[in-house]
Amino acid sequence: MTERITGGCKCGLVRYAGTRLDVPMFRCHCRDCQHLTGSGHSEMMPLVRDSFEISSACKTYEMLGGSGNPTFSGFCPNCGAQLTRRSSLMDDRIYVHASSLDDPRKYNPEKSIYQESAQSWDATSVVGQT
Repeated sequence: MTERITGGCKCGLVRYAGTRLDVPMFRCHCRDCQHLTGSGHSEMMPLVRDSFEISSACKTYEMLGGSGNPTFSGFCPNCGAQLTRRSSLMDDRIYVHASSLDDPRKYNPEKSIYQESAQSWDATSVVGQT
């Protein structure tokens, strides 16, 4: 069964929809996610990139990830909400921030990544490390 996922930003300017990719949802503690979210981690749900549609108003910030390859962060230019993350290394998927889901109950983290970068003040529970 194909699960359709929808979401958007706080102000409603940017909306998205896509199909859930059958790979683990995860909590990321990397420094990029910390900087982009203003918190100790991000909560990410993978979607099939070829199924993904997003409002043209979404802005994208390109940067170099820890691997040295380009990564892309999508956000609302009006309210600043973080919406998407994408890596040139895994071009078949796009990750949406769980907080942007219309129904956040669909998010269930299955693992944590970059746990070695986790901040001591971030009290999130550790889900299976990679």
